[in-house]
Amino acid sequence: MLIDRSHRTWMIITIVAFALSSCLYLGYATSSPSGPSGGSWQGLAFGLVGTALMLFAGLLAGRKRLPRLPIGTARFWLKAHIWLGLLSVPLILFHAGFRWGGPLEQVLLLVFAVVIVSGLAGVVFQQYLPRVMKDSTSREAMFEQLPHVCAALRATADEQVVATCGTLFPPQDDSPTEQESLREFYVGSVRPFLAVQIDRRTPLLNVSRANAMFSQMQHTVPASSGGTLKRLASICDERRELARQVRLHKWLHYWLFFHVPLSLSLLVLAIAHIIASVYY
Repeated sequence: MLIDRSHRTWMIITIVAFALSSCLYLGYATSSPSGPSGGSWQGLAFGLVGTALMLFAGLLAGRKRLPRLPIGTARFWLKAHIWLGLLSVPLILFHAGFRWGGPLEQVLLLVFAVVIVSGLAGVVFQQYLPRVMKDSTSREAMFEQLPHVCAALRATADEQVVATCGTLFPPQDDSPTEQESLREFYVGSVRPFLAVQIDRRTPLLNVSRANAMFSQMQHTVPASSGGTLKRLASICDERRELARQVRLHKWLHYWLFFHVPLSLSLLVLAIAHIIASVYY
């Protein structure tokens, strides 16, 4: 989700809530003879509110699994997830009195810090990666549509080569033609590059190496094949852009695979901390 003007209300609410809670904490911390403590009623209040905000932010995953649930829009839940998650940080620190506590509390605070940092990284990814994808690619394709897009590119390239060479396969009479070098180059290098799965070692993934290959082929193929070679180079450029788009798309998904399990483990640790605090 992009951070835009629609977040202004959430931002103001978060800043005001942070300012008020900070004032309350300063008054409580300075008036306590032994300093702030998570066991005091003020510390418990900060802890309960902070935990409630964490739980509310964590409900985003459940909301995604129930898209037709008539409780707020998806954008509302995403905004709440971002800003309430941020607001939980000072409240949890106020609850702990900026102390590490015992082993369970130390693990809890460490996981909490990693979840927050990974969440901020996710906001940055979603803020800038879509813009990079849009600026760097002329074709925008959904990840699920990639096989169809690649098939269309390959079909177009096949038509270009067949129109020039007559066939994609070697002549049956073994008599070489002047277009043989173009056909071999296409079948051996270009056509595999237009598949869904690309060999990461192919030089066509690198712009400068790809340009060098096509420049060399310009001196090899007949002049009549120059137009076909240029169109194949353009198709390869498009496939390379799609490959970059897929890499950026995977970055966003890898982040989710990291952030979501950590968030769930944080909730489990928070429940364990509450139980330990009540019974021990």
